[in-house]
Amino acid sequence: MNYFQGLGLVFGLAAMLKPVYMHVLPWDENAFIAKAYATRRPAWVVPVAVLGLALVALTWYVHLTTDVPYSLVITILFSLTAIKGLALLLDYERFQRWVAGMLSKDRGRGVVLIDVAVGVVGLAIVLLAVLVY
Repeated sequence: MNYFQGLGLVFGLAAMLKPVYMHVLPWDENAFIAKAYATRRPAWVVPVAVLGLALVALTWYVHLTTDVPYSLVITILFSLTAIKGLALLLDYERFQRWVAGMLSKDRGRGVVLIDVAVGVVGLAIVLLAVLVY
């Protein structure tokens, strides 16, 4: 298994299963999200965001130094996670207000819709990892 297949499977499965573990299992996911993205930036945010950005940088390094066909596809898809990492690091307050607004509007329906879209993209990434790599 090459790096891109492994990354695609792990990243894709986590994304694909997000609607299940966030909204199908019986628990209060809105309270969890509100606590995870509290008004004051929690201590876990900086190390996790930096680790995520480092993993994106490693992915670009592996893409540029190896000759794996179609590695650019997974590299670009995985690089989209850097948007959230940068938002958490550079403008946490605005990100937190956006999350809080989504949770308060229509009982968090926007969060569910985003998670369903993430699940569909995750399925596509898993299929890509299995069929292409």
